Amino acid sequence: MNKYTQFTLLSLSTLRMVPHILCYLWFKKRVDPDLACYSADKPGVLTFIKVSTRQRVFRNLFYYRLGEYRSVFIKWLLPPEPSLYITCPHIGRGCHFEHNYSTYLNADSIGDDFYCLHLVTLGNGKNGRPTIGNHVSVYTGASIFGGIHIGDNVVIGAGTVVMKDVPSGCTVVGNPARIVKRDGLSVNEKL
Repeated sequence: MNKYTQFTLLSLSTLRMVPHILCYLWFKKRVDPDLACYSADKPGVLTFIKVSTRQRVFRNLFYYRLGEYRSVFIKWLLPPEPSLYITCPHIGRGCHFEHNYSTYLNADSIGDDFYCLHLVTLGNGKNGRPTIGNHVSVYTGASIFGGIHIGDNVVIGAGTVVMKDVPSGCTVVGNPARIVKRDGLSVNEKL
C-alpha cells in the first residue's frame, strides 16, 4: 500500500473517534476510573484513544457508562465485543474486563474495583440475581448464580461454580465452591 493510500485510510479511521472523544470528555468523571485500570498512563484523551482502539472490551464498558440510548448513535463506528453482555443496573467505579469473550454479566449490582476474565457468567437462579461487593476478582470460567451476595475483597477462582453467599475476605474455588483462604489464612471450608 502506498503512503498516500495509507494516510487517507488512517485519516478516515481517525474521524470515527471524534464522537467518542466528545462523549468521553462529557462523561470523563464516569469513565476515568475504568480507564485507569486499563493503562499505566494517566487517564486523558490520548489514553482514551489508545485504549479504545486496542481494547474492544473497554468499549463495552464505555458504552455501558454512556447509557444504552446515548451509545446507540456511536457504537457502530467502533463496535464493542459482541460476546460480552452487560445487563447490570449498577457497576461501580474502576471496573476492568480482560479479554472477555463469551461473558455474561447479569447481576443486581457490582461494586467498585471489579476485575473479570473471560467465559464468566453472573446470572439468574434461585431467588434472583447475584450482588457482587467491592474489590472482587472473578477468574476464567467462573459461574455465579442466584440471589446470593458476594462480599468485599473476594477472589472467585477459575472454573468455580458459586450458588451460595460468599463472606468478605475469602478466596473460593471448585464445583461446588469451597473457601480455601479466609482473611489471608489457608482454610478448607464449605460454603
